Amino acid sequence: MKYKSKILTGLTGMILWSVLAGAGLAQAQSQEVKFDGHGVTLAGTLTMPALAAGKRAPAVLIIVGSRDAARDGLVYGSARQPIYRDLAEALAARGYASLRYDKRCVGASECKKATSYDDYIDDARGALEFLRKQEKVDVKRIFLFGHSEGGLIASTLGANDEQGLAGVVLAAAAGRNQAKLLREQMQNRMTEAGKSPTEIAAYLAKYDRVMRSLTNGRVEFPGEKFDAKDPYESMLLGLIREYEVVVSLLINDPLQVASNIKSPVLILQGKKDVQVAVKDAQYLEESLKRVNHPDTTVQLVDDMDHLLKTNKGPAGTAANMDVSRSLDATMLTILAGWMQKKAN
Repeated sequence: MKYKSKILTGLTGMILWSVLAGAGLAQAQSQEVKFDGHGVTLAGTLTMPALAAGKRAPAVLIIVGSRDAARDGLVYGSARQPIYRDLAEALAARGYASLRYDKRCVGASECKKATSYDDYIDDARGALEFLRKQEKVDVKRIFLFGHSEGGLIASTLGANDEQGLAGVVLAAAAGRNQAKLLREQMQNRMTEAGKSPTEIAAYLAKYDRVMRSLTNGRVEFPGEKFDAKDPYESMLLGLIREYEVVVSLLINDPLQVASNIKSPVLILQGKKDVQVAVKDAQYLEESLKRVNHPDTTVQLVDDMDHLLKTNKGPAGTAANMDVSRSLDATMLTILAGWMQKKAN
């Protein structure tokens, strides 16, 4: 598949630049770009660190979590968590270029609905090819950073890329298929919300019926009643509506994909993550060990949650509403140290 890359210009034809600067941080330039995904034009931000004349920077393709995620971060109710923008700025301060992008039908990207999950993988492949074409990027030192669902996409690219990657980072990435992962997430959320054991059991029974039907190719549920206003049942309705896209996530094993990654792998997992568990990181590690992968590193971070932020309080989704928290400093130190070793 061929992709044509292009720089987004304004009406005057001038490239739009913004300067990201902070106390003690090296200046970086942030450039709005557009590039071709799989039959769709995607919009993103290319962030470049300050470089000496003639130098090229190592680079990171940031693959965001969930299919409705924008390039800068995730939204929880009224709380906007710009974790990918923060990550890009932290990387730039350490000398790394990065590209992050809006998924199709999100933000400034073109809206052409995916017909299968492979479309999202091909979109990310287009982003990677665009990054490789940048004049100031060192093509021999490119990393993939896949967060949450983006970890599966990063694994797939890492397993199939023929040009060579400096490394693949799987941050809060699942080690189970989505059907199993979502079941545990829903149970945890309902428990945290104070639902009774009877309510939880009834919902999980319905969840299991729906999952069995979807994995068997049935998308009609005449015997079930769904309350679209209920957040838990709304999630089920979303899976049913997007069946063609999510079916591969429901039935395929992410461990099989990860076990084929050719480059060095860093698995980052927070111990206070209630959306993806420590055992997911352990499953990923075990799958790579089984195939004798030569370079796998696993790092469990004590106070890090699913947003890659420090949470000093109890583990739970309530912390997602706190936008004042920073990316976990330990995680950033681990990430930067690992990439520095692999980029040399």
